[in-house]
Amino acid sequence: MGKTETIRNIDPTATVHSGARVDASAMVEAGAMIGCDVTVGRHAHIGGFTILQSGVSVGEYATISDEAVVGPGTTIGAGSTVGRGVRIGREVELGVRAIVGDRTNIGAGSRVSAGAVVEQRANIRQGALVDRGARVGNRVSIGARAWVGPGARIGSRTALGARVVIGSNARVGNRARVAQGVQVPQDAVVPARTRAV
Repeated sequence: MGKTETIRNIDPTATVHSGARVDASAMVEAGAMIGCDVTVGRHAHIGGFTILQSGVSVGEYATISDEAVVGPGTTIGAGSTVGRGVRIGREVELGVRAIVGDRTNIGAGSRVSAGAVVEQRANIRQGALVDRGARVGNRVSIGARAWVGPGARIGSRTALGARVVIGSNARVGNRARVAQGVQVPQDAVVPARTRAV
């Protein structure tokens, strides 16, 4: 933190561990806490009262909004956006330009791939994958080790059980329920309010 420019971009009420590496062009807002071995890339923005635990890597131009908590060993890809109050577990991967909406929870070991969008208040359990370009609606629940394929669309208030597979470009309507272990084929459509598949 020896550079004058770095000091100017870090609010005096933020806490930055001596072992963290924060680029001179990054912005760290009031009350944020940045842990040991954290890397914050060029022009990244860390919101107020956000916590980055040890070993987190934040790519260039990424934005993490206020009051988020990012677990140890997590990678936030370049240009990604993490919403307000998001909770991210340990060793999660957010791809380049991924978007995670406010108040979403992402379990340990999960992945939200490049260009994927997860809207507000979703709950993604441990080891799940939201693949490239997929879109997950508001208040969706995704079970442990489920896979949402590339380009798939999951409607709001939908629940996917553990180990569900949603094929690439498939569509699952609002308020649908897909039972544990079910595989929805590529390009298939699950109608809104379906209760069992």
